[in-house]
Amino acid sequence: MNSLNVFFKDSKPIAQVVGLFFLFLICSLIGGGIQLLFPEADGSDASIRLQIVQLAFTQLLTFFLPACLFALLYQEHAGAYLRLHFGGRYWVLALIAMVVILLLVPLIDFLESWNNTWNLGALDRHARALSDAAKQQLESLLVLSTVPDLILQLLVFALIPAVCEELFFRGCLQQILHRWFGNAHVAILVTAIIFSLFHGDIYGFIPRLLLGVLLGYLFFCSGSLLVNVGAHFFNNSLVVVLYFLYHQGVLSAPSSDPLSMPWTVTLFCSVGALLLFIVYFAKNPKKLPSADRF
Repeated sequence: MNSLNVFFKDSKPIAQVVGLFFLFLICSLIGGGIQLLFPEADGSDASIRLQIVQLAFTQLLTFFLPACLFALLYQEHAGAYLRLHFGGRYWVLALIAMVVILLLVPLIDFLESWNNTWNLGALDRHARALSDAAKQQLESLLVLSTVPDLILQLLVFALIPAVCEELFFRGCLQQILHRWFGNAHVAILVTAIIFSLFHGDIYGFIPRLLLGVLLGYLFFCSGSLLVNVGAHFFNNSLVVVLYFLYHQGVLSAPSSDPLSMPWTVTLFCSVGALLLFIVYFAKNPKKLPSADRF
């Protein structure tokens, strides 16, 4: 046990939530200061690569560092608390979780199309401008089409966010809320709502909420953050690879365009995803123990 842990390990859940978001705020401010050190983008390939590297540092500072600091400060056994289990069975469950994500693609696409029809009244114009700007920024960073660039994009846009966000939202926040509310389902839902809101796109709120709920239950049922990272990475990598294929001329439309799958296909795939989840996760005996143990 480190010396600082003595002061924080017995904190109440509400104090831990405040502590987690305080660490998030401090690390975000540090990340913002570091961003000022990077030169302005000029649209060249080298500039785009530098922006991608900058984004990687921002993600690590914003989510990874606060999650690790929280676990070290507030928990006696940081690795056990974060469920950093990497046994063979967890790799198998991670692969199955990826299949579940793949089967849910038509449903997520449908929800995204429906969510995009929302009208927020007086706020709609401003909200759509923010959403469009975020999408344009992402697309501007995914224009590089060499294989080394694809590897860099998978690292920065798929793997690093998966690790960082799962550590922060499922590894830390969901477990704090589980202890606070005494109900795993409420904790999963609240965490998923916050997870979706953090992405800052109200027109993508519902599909990200669904993803957050799924990731929450994967974590609760599997007991390993590896499963979540695998599923989250696969979800993000689909977007990166589809953009890469689009810029290679293999696809005629970018991944942001709706798939418009028949409702029968969406229903069939969704039922398949649900059955896989029930068989391999909902009936899995390795559910997380009470957070009070930590």
